[in-house]
Amino acid sequence: MNQLLQNKITKIVKVFDKFDNNVDIPIIKRRINSFLMNNQPIRLVCFTCSTINDKYLFSQTSPWRYVNLNPKGNNLEPDVPTLILLLNELNKAYPTELTVIIGNTDPFYIYSENFGIYKKLSYSKLWSKFAQRWRAYKTNLDSYLKSQNLQNYNLVSWYEIENQILSEKGIEFCQLFNLSLPIINNYFNKNDFKIELNRLREAFGKDKYFKCIKPPSDKVLKVWIKRKFTEYTIQGFFIYLFLPNSILLQNEKPSLLRTKMYQPLITKTFSDRLPVIYPFGVDNTGYQ
Repeated sequence: MNQLLQNKITKIVKVFDKFDNNVDIPIIKRRINSFLMNNQPIRLVCFTCSTINDKYLFSQTSPWRYVNLNPKGNNLEPDVPTLILLLNELNKAYPTELTVIIGNTDPFYIYSENFGIYKKLSYSKLWSKFAQRWRAYKTNLDSYLKSQNLQNYNLVSWYEIENQILSEKGIEFCQLFNLSLPIINNYFNKNDFKIELNRLREAFGKDKYFKCIKPPSDKVLKVWIKRKFTEYTIQGFFIYLFLPNSILLQNEKPSLLRTKMYQPLITKTFSDRLPVIYPFGVDNTGYQ
């Protein structure tokens, strides 16, 4: 019976997966079998980002206003119809849950270099103000997703995941980030960083991701990139701990590079990987 159900669920996954010959399908089959054997719901996870007011990114008075409280226009919005279809089909076969993670700590780990660029503001005040904005954004995004009739989902802020992993497992994200940053080049090749640099260079200007700020120098962008690769590597590790056996729905761009960025610490520590499907397509030219 389990084999028939596993085959049915796997078939649904493969119908929605837009990546031909996805190397993660065997791992996904094992995940599905584990859920069935343990009478647990299928566990899917995807990311979204807070919308931004980039003109506040380098503000020395109110940088937390970088977090826009309007959820419309985030990278999840165009994917909601597909999410609804996927969840509906899977739930017809077997209980399925989706965790939507708001990846909201880029202003800390990447752009402000652990708030280091904000010389006039206290560290505690910055965390308090950013956390307040993140909570407000989460509330607004939850209301938006409910208005779109998305069901069977949990919404969680990355900041909340960090605190939970610290409380339950004693692992501090920032400490692991600072340990991993100097050796992040060991996990990737030069072309990975080159791809990211080329995409990031194109993210500035009218109608782009950073529409209000002048493009930084390549020297600054290379710092951002190194920090971004480090952040993603540890985020993948934390997802693996926070949502065991989960399957990631990739909705970021460049798709395959983003997937690669999540894996190194999982592979190093557990000889495993976070399996990924691509129900929204594979886009290796865009940037999110």
